[in-house]
Amino acid sequence: MTSDVTANQVPACEGAPVIGPPAAQHVAELGWGMWASAAVQAAAQLGLADAVDDKPITVEELATAVGADASALTRLMRALVGFGIFRQEGPGRYSHSEASRAMRSDAPASLTDIMLTGGSWGWAMWGKLAESVRSGKCAFQETYGKDLFTYFHEDDNAAGEQCLRGYAAQSQAMNPGVVKALDLSGVATFCDVGGGHGSLVRSLLEGNPHVNAVLYDRPHAIDAALPELREGGSLGDRCELVIGDCFERVPAADVHLIRQVLHMWEDDACNTVLRNCVEAGHSGGRVVLLEQLVADPPETPWDALMDLHMLLVMGGWERTADEYRVMFERAGMEFTGVTPTGTPLRLIEGRIP
Repeated sequence: MTSDVTANQVPACEGAPVIGPPAAQHVAELGWGMWASAAVQAAAQLGLADAVDDKPITVEELATAVGADASALTRLMRALVGFGIFRQEGPGRYSHSEASRAMRSDAPASLTDIMLTGGSWGWAMWGKLAESVRSGKCAFQETYGKDLFTYFHEDDNAAGEQCLRGYAAQSQAMNPGVVKALDLSGVATFCDVGGGHGSLVRSLLEGNPHVNAVLYDRPHAIDAALPELREGGSLGDRCELVIGDCFERVPAADVHLIRQVLHMWEDDACNTVLRNCVEAGHSGGRVVLLEQLVADPPETPWDALMDLHMLLVMGGWERTADEYRVMFERAGMEFTGVTPTGTPLRLIEGRIP
Protein backbone atom coordinates (compact mmCIF):
# COMPACT_ATOMS: atom_id res chain seq x y z
CA MET A 1 0.00 0.00 0.00
CA THR A 2 1.29 3.47 -0.83
CA SER A 3 0.34 6.84 0.59
CA ASP A 4 1.86 8.87 -2.26
CA VAL A 5 -0.44 11.60 -3.55
CA THR A 6 -0.88 12.04 -7.29
CA ALA A 7 -2.75 14.72 -9.18
CA ASN A 8 -5.68 12.36 -9.63
CA GLN A 9 -5.99 11.86 -5.87
CA VAL A 10 -6.16 15.56 -4.95
CA PRO A 11 -9.69 16.41 -3.75
CA ALA A 12 -11.50 18.75 -6.11
CA CYS A 13 -11.89 22.29 -4.82
CA GLU A 14 -12.20 24.38 -7.95
CA GLY A 15 -10.68 27.80 -7.62
CA ALA A 16 -8.60 27.09 -4.50
CA PRO A 17 -5.27 28.92 -4.38
CA VAL A 18 -2.49 26.92 -5.99
CA ILE A 19 0.05 26.09 -3.28
CA GLY A 20 2.43 24.01 -5.30
CA PRO A 21 2.76 20.42 -6.49
CA PRO A 22 -0.12 17.94 -6.02
CA ALA A 23 1.05 16.72 -2.61
CA ALA A 24 1.19 20.26 -1.20
CA GLN A 25 -2.17 21.12 -2.77
CA HIS A 26 -3.69 17.99 -1.24
CA VAL A 27 -2.58 18.99 2.27
CA ALA A 28 -3.67 22.60 1.83
CA GLU A 29 -7.17 21.68 0.69
CA LEU A 30 -7.60 19.31 3.61
CA GLY A 31 -6.60 22.15 5.93
CA TRP A 32 -9.08 24.53 4.33
CA GLY A 33 -11.80 21.90 4.62
CA MET A 34 -12.92 23.43 7.91
CA TRP A 35 -14.17 26.49 5.98
CA ALA A 36 -16.45 24.38 3.82
CA SER A 37 -17.57 22.38 6.83
CA ALA A 38 -18.46 25.59 8.68
CA ALA A 39 -20.60 26.74 5.76
CA VAL A 40 -22.53 23.45 5.75
CA GLN A 41 -22.93 23.57 9.53
CA ALA A 42 -24.25 27.12 9.35
CA ALA A 43 -26.78 26.12 6.69
CA ALA A 44 -27.98 23.32 8.95
CA GLN A 45 -28.14 25.51 12.05
CA LEU A 46 -30.09 28.21 10.23
CA GLY A 47 -32.50 25.70 8.70
CA LEU A 48 -31.99 27.10 5.21
CA ALA A 49 -33.15 23.97 3.37
CA ASP A 50 -36.48 23.91 5.20
CA ALA A 51 -37.05 27.59 4.39
CA VAL A 52 -36.78 27.03 0.62
CA ASP A 53 -39.85 25.58 -1.07
CA ASP A 54 -40.35 24.33 -4.62
CA LYS A 55 -40.15 27.85 -6.08
CA PRO A 56 -37.10 30.14 -6.11
CA ILE A 57 -36.82 32.46 -3.13
CA THR A 58 -35.18 35.85 -2.77
CA VAL A 59 -32.42 36.31 -0.24
CA GLU A 60 -34.57 38.87 1.58
CA GLU A 61 -37.41 36.36 1.93
CA LEU A 62 -34.97 33.69 3.04
CA ALA A 63 -33.36 36.02 5.58
CA THR A 64 -36.75 36.86 7.06
CA ALA A 65 -37.69 33.18 7.25
CA VAL A 66 -34.57 32.13 9.15
CA GLY A 67 -33.91 35.33 11.10
CA ALA A 68 -30.67 36.33 9.39
CA ASP A 69 -28.99 39.45 8.03
CA ALA A 70 -29.71 39.53 4.29
CA SER A 71 -26.26 40.82 3.34
CA ALA A 72 -24.40 38.21 5.39
CA LEU A 73 -26.78 35.49 4.20
CA THR A 74 -26.01 36.42 0.59
CA ARG A 75 -22.36 35.74 1.29
CA LEU A 76 -23.15 32.35 2.85
CA MET A 77 -25.46 31.40 -0.02
CA ARG A 78 -22.73 32.32 -2.50
CA ALA A 79 -20.43 29.77 -0.86
CA LEU A 80 -23.13 27.10 -0.70
CA VAL A 81 -23.96 27.60 -4.37
CA GLY A 82 -20.27 27.28 -5.14
CA PHE A 83 -20.26 23.85 -3.52
CA GLY A 84 -23.44 22.74 -5.30
CA ILE A 85 -25.67 23.20 -2.25
CA PHE A 86 -28.55 25.31 -3.62
CA ARG A 87 -28.78 26.80 -7.10
CA GLN A 88 -28.69 30.47 -8.00
CA GLU A 89 -31.49 31.46 -10.39
CA GLY A 90 -30.41 35.08 -10.72
CA PRO A 91 -29.11 37.93 -8.55
CA GLY A 92 -30.27 37.24 -5.01
CA ARG A 93 -32.60 34.36 -6.00
CA TYR A 94 -32.04 30.76 -4.95
CA SER A 95 -33.64 27.36 -5.43
CA HIS A 96 -33.02 23.81 -4.30
CA SER A 97 -30.41 21.42 -5.64
CA GLU A 98 -30.38 17.70 -4.89
CA ALA A 99 -27.84 18.42 -2.16
CA SER A 100 -29.93 21.08 -0.43
CA ARG A 101 -33.04 18.89 -0.59
CA ALA A 102 -31.06 16.23 1.26
CA MET A 103 -30.64 18.75 4.08
CA ARG A 104 -34.39 19.22 4.64
CA SER A 105 -35.75 17.91 7.92
CA ASP A 106 -38.24 15.74 5.98
CA ALA A 107 -35.51 14.09 3.87
CA PRO A 108 -35.20 10.33 4.41
CA ALA A 109 -31.54 10.44 5.47
CA SER A 110 -32.02 13.03 8.28
CA LEU A 111 -28.75 14.56 7.08
CA THR A 112 -29.16 17.77 9.07
CA ASP A 113 -29.46 15.83 12.33
CA ILE A 114 -26.23 14.05 11.46
CA MET A 115 -24.49 17.34 10.63
CA LEU A 116 -25.59 18.90 13.94
CA THR A 117 -24.63 15.94 16.15
CA GLY A 118 -21.50 17.63 17.52
CA GLY A 119 -22.94 21.07 18.16
CA SER A 120 -20.78 24.00 19.23
CA TRP A 121 -18.89 21.85 21.73
CA GLY A 122 -17.69 19.61 18.90
CA TRP A 123 -16.14 22.52 17.03
CA ALA A 124 -14.39 23.64 20.20
CA MET A 125 -12.94 20.18 20.85
CA TRP A 126 -11.39 19.79 17.39
CA GLY A 127 -9.62 23.10 17.95
CA LYS A 128 -7.87 21.44 20.89
CA LEU A 129 -6.51 18.45 18.96
CA ALA A 130 -2.83 19.44 19.15
CA GLU A 131 -3.25 20.08 22.89
CA SER A 132 -4.77 16.63 23.43
CA VAL A 133 -2.05 14.98 21.35
CA ARG A 134 0.57 16.69 23.52
CA SER A 135 -1.07 15.69 26.81
CA GLY A 136 -2.84 12.44 25.85
CA LYS A 137 -5.86 13.73 27.78
CA CYS A 138 -9.52 14.05 26.80
CA ALA A 139 -10.15 17.63 25.66
CA PHE A 140 -13.80 17.64 26.74
CA GLN A 141 -13.02 16.51 30.30
CA GLU A 142 -10.17 19.02 30.53
CA THR A 143 -12.37 21.86 29.24
CA TYR A 144 -15.63 21.26 31.09
CA GLY A 145 -14.45 19.28 34.11
CA LYS A 146 -16.98 16.51 33.44
CA ASP A 147 -17.74 13.86 30.86
CA LEU A 148 -19.95 14.51 27.84
CA PHE A 149 -23.10 12.83 29.14
CA THR A 150 -22.89 14.53 32.54
CA TYR A 151 -22.55 17.82 30.65
CA PHE A 152 -25.69 17.05 28.67
CA HIS A 153 -27.59 16.21 31.86
CA GLU A 154 -26.39 19.12 33.97
CA ASP A 155 -25.65 21.92 31.50
CA ASP A 156 -27.24 21.48 28.09
CA ASN A 157 -30.20 19.13 27.70
CA ALA A 158 -30.94 20.53 24.24
CA ALA A 159 -27.45 19.61 23.00
CA GLY A 160 -27.93 16.13 24.43
CA GLU A 161 -31.21 15.66 22.60
CA GLN A 162 -29.67 16.92 19.36
CA CYS A 163 -26.80 14.50 19.81
CA LEU A 164 -29.22 11.60 20.32
CA ARG A 165 -31.12 12.57 17.17
CA GLY A 166 -27.87 12.65 15.24
CA TYR A 167 -26.82 9.24 16.56
CA ALA A 168 -30.23 7.84 15.64
CA ALA A 169 -29.96 9.24 12.10
CA GLN A 170 -26.49 7.77 11.65
CA SER A 171 -27.73 4.48 13.03
CA GLN A 172 -30.69 4.43 10.65
CA ALA A 173 -28.39 4.94 7.67
CA MET A 174 -26.27 1.91 8.62
CA ASN A 175 -29.02 -0.34 9.98
CA PRO A 176 -29.81 -2.19 6.71
CA GLY A 177 -26.23 -3.46 6.47
CA VAL A 178 -26.22 -4.46 10.14
CA VAL A 179 -29.56 -6.30 9.88
CA LYS A 180 -28.32 -8.24 6.86
CA ALA A 181 -25.02 -9.19 8.52
CA LEU A 182 -26.31 -10.11 11.99
CA ASP A 183 -27.57 -13.69 12.27
CA LEU A 184 -30.40 -13.91 14.82
CA SER A 185 -31.68 -17.34 13.79
CA GLY A 186 -32.51 -19.39 16.86
CA VAL A 187 -32.49 -16.28 19.07
CA ALA A 188 -35.52 -15.58 21.25
CA THR A 189 -34.46 -12.25 22.77
CA PHE A 190 -31.69 -9.76 22.16
CA CYS A 191 -30.77 -6.76 24.31
CA ASP A 192 -29.43 -3.53 22.84
CA VAL A 193 -27.20 -2.19 25.61
CA GLY A 194 -27.03 1.60 25.45
CA GLY A 195 -29.41 1.54 22.50
CA GLY A 196 -30.51 5.18 22.64
CA HIS A 197 -33.83 5.93 20.96
CA GLY A 198 -34.02 2.37 19.62
CA SER A 199 -33.30 2.84 15.91
CA LEU A 200 -31.34 -0.41 15.68
CA VAL A 201 -33.91 -2.30 17.76
CA ARG A 202 -36.67 -1.21 15.42
CA SER A 203 -34.75 -2.31 12.32
CA LEU A 204 -33.84 -5.69 13.84
CA LEU A 205 -37.41 -6.37 14.96
CA GLU A 206 -38.68 -5.51 11.48
CA GLY A 207 -36.12 -7.81 9.87
CA ASN A 208 -36.55 -10.69 12.35
CA PRO A 209 -40.27 -11.26 13.10
CA HIS A 210 -39.52 -14.17 15.44
CA VAL A 211 -37.35 -12.16 17.86
CA ASN A 212 -38.16 -10.07 20.95
CA ALA A 213 -35.99 -7.19 22.14
CA VAL A 214 -34.93 -5.30 25.23
CA LEU A 215 -33.91 -1.67 24.78
CA TYR A 216 -31.65 -0.78 27.69
CA ASP A 217 -30.33 2.69 28.43
CA ARG A 218 -30.42 5.57 30.88
CA PRO A 219 -33.64 7.51 31.57
CA HIS A 220 -33.09 10.34 29.07
CA ALA A 221 -32.80 7.85 26.20
CA ILE A 222 -35.63 5.51 27.22
CA ASP A 223 -37.96 8.46 27.83
CA ALA A 224 -37.35 9.50 24.21
CA ALA A 225 -37.58 6.01 22.70
CA LEU A 226 -39.20 5.73 19.29
CA PRO A 227 -43.03 5.82 19.56
CA GLU A 228 -43.44 2.47 17.78
CA LEU A 229 -41.36 0.84 20.54
CA ARG A 230 -43.21 2.58 23.39
CA GLU A 231 -46.71 1.90 22.13
CA GLY A 232 -48.52 -1.36 21.60
CA GLY A 233 -48.45 -2.92 18.16
CA SER A 234 -46.39 -5.27 16.06
CA LEU A 235 -43.11 -3.82 17.35
CA GLY A 236 -44.02 -2.36 20.73
CA ASP A 237 -45.48 -5.67 21.91
CA ARG A 238 -42.13 -7.34 21.19
CA CYS A 239 -39.93 -4.72 22.86
CA GLU A 240 -39.32 -4.15 26.56
CA LEU A 241 -37.93 -0.76 27.57
CA VAL A 242 -35.63 -0.98 30.58
CA ILE A 243 -33.88 1.88 32.38
CA GLY A 244 -30.53 1.15 33.94
CA ASP A 245 -26.77 1.53 33.99
CA CYS A 246 -24.70 -1.06 32.14
CA PHE A 247 -21.86 -0.55 34.63
CA GLU A 248 -24.14 -1.96 37.33
CA ARG A 249 -26.17 -4.64 35.56
CA VAL A 250 -27.49 -5.76 32.17
CA PRO A 251 -30.86 -7.45 31.47
CA ALA A 252 -30.90 -11.12 30.55
CA ALA A 253 -30.92 -12.03 26.83
CA ASP A 254 -29.64 -14.60 24.35
CA VAL A 255 -27.63 -11.97 22.50
CA HIS A 256 -26.31 -8.69 23.87
CA LEU A 257 -25.61 -5.98 21.31
CA ILE A 258 -23.40 -3.01 22.15
CA ARG A 259 -23.24 -0.46 19.39
CA GLN A 260 -20.54 2.24 19.37
CA VAL A 261 -20.39 2.35 23.15
CA LEU A 262 -17.19 0.62 24.23
CA HIS A 263 -15.06 2.86 22.02
CA MET A 264 -15.92 5.68 24.43
CA TRP A 265 -14.21 4.08 27.42
CA GLU A 266 -10.90 2.74 28.66
CA ASP A 267 -10.31 -1.01 28.99
CA ASP A 268 -11.31 -1.50 32.64
CA ALA A 269 -14.68 0.16 32.09
CA CYS A 270 -15.27 -1.98 28.99
CA ASN A 271 -14.39 -5.09 30.98
CA THR A 272 -17.03 -4.23 33.58
CA VAL A 273 -19.74 -3.96 30.93
CA LEU A 274 -18.72 -7.17 29.18
CA ARG A 275 -18.62 -9.11 32.44
CA ASN A 276 -22.12 -7.86 33.23
CA CYS A 277 -23.23 -9.19 29.84
CA VAL A 278 -21.65 -12.56 30.64
CA GLU A 279 -23.51 -12.70 33.96
CA ALA A 280 -26.79 -11.82 32.26
CA GLY A 281 -26.28 -14.31 29.43
CA HIS A 282 -26.14 -18.08 29.34
CA SER A 283 -23.82 -20.78 28.09
CA GLY A 284 -23.52 -20.35 24.34
CA GLY A 285 -24.92 -16.83 24.50
CA ARG A 286 -23.35 -14.14 22.36
CA VAL A 287 -22.09 -10.62 22.85
CA VAL A 288 -21.84 -8.64 19.62
CA LEU A 289 -20.10 -5.29 19.45
CA LEU A 290 -20.82 -2.95 16.56
CA GLU A 291 -17.71 -0.82 16.26
CA GLN A 292 -15.23 0.56 13.79
CA LEU A 293 -11.80 -1.01 13.70
CA VAL A 294 -8.46 0.66 13.30
CA ALA A 295 -5.43 -0.78 11.57
CA ASP A 296 -1.92 0.36 10.67
CA PRO A 297 -1.97 1.70 8.05
CA PRO A 298 -5.66 2.68 8.33
CA GLU A 299 -8.09 1.17 5.87
CA THR A 300 -9.88 4.54 5.55
CA PRO A 301 -9.23 8.06 6.91
CA TRP A 302 -12.66 7.90 8.59
CA ASP A 303 -11.54 5.15 10.98
CA ALA A 304 -8.58 7.25 12.08
CA LEU A 305 -10.69 10.41 12.41
CA MET A 306 -13.23 8.64 14.62
CA ASP A 307 -10.35 7.47 16.80
CA LEU A 308 -9.23 11.11 17.22
CA HIS A 309 -12.84 12.13 17.93
CA MET A 310 -12.90 9.64 20.81
CA LEU A 311 -9.65 11.07 22.18
CA LEU A 312 -11.10 14.56 22.14
CA VAL A 313 -14.64 13.96 23.34
CA MET A 314 -14.76 10.82 25.48
CA GLY A 315 -11.20 9.80 26.28
CA GLY A 316 -11.74 6.41 24.63
CA TRP A 317 -10.36 5.03 21.39
CA GLU A 318 -11.05 2.80 18.42
CA ARG A 319 -9.38 -0.60 18.71
CA THR A 320 -7.90 -3.27 16.51
CA ALA A 321 -9.50 -6.68 16.07
CA ASP A 322 -6.76 -8.20 18.23
CA GLU A 323 -7.41 -5.70 21.03
CA TYR A 324 -11.08 -6.73 21.02
CA ARG A 325 -10.03 -10.39 21.11
CA VAL A 326 -8.02 -9.71 24.26
CA MET A 327 -10.95 -7.77 25.71
CA PHE A 328 -13.39 -10.65 25.16
CA GLU A 329 -11.00 -13.20 26.61
CA ARG A 330 -10.36 -11.04 29.67
CA ALA A 331 -14.12 -10.90 30.28
CA GLY A 332 -14.32 -14.70 30.15
CA MET A 333 -15.56 -15.18 26.60
CA GLU A 334 -14.32 -16.87 23.47
CA PHE A 335 -13.60 -14.44 20.64
CA THR A 336 -15.37 -15.77 17.54
CA GLY A 337 -14.43 -13.22 14.91
CA VAL A 338 -15.29 -10.13 12.91
CA THR A 339 -18.02 -9.77 10.28
CA PRO A 340 -18.20 -6.82 7.84
CA THR A 341 -21.54 -5.08 7.39
CA GLY A 342 -20.92 -3.02 4.27
CA THR A 343 -20.80 0.06 6.53
CA PRO A 344 -18.00 1.49 8.70
CA LEU A 345 -19.20 -0.80 11.50
CA ARG A 346 -18.07 -4.41 12.00
CA LEU A 347 -19.76 -7.13 14.03
CA ILE A 348 -17.16 -8.12 16.63
CA GLU A 349 -18.39 -11.19 18.42
CA GLY A 350 -17.71 -13.24 21.52
CA ARG A 351 -19.41 -16.35 22.89
CA ILE A 352 -20.06 -17.24 26.52
CA PRO A 353 -18.52 -20.66 27.39
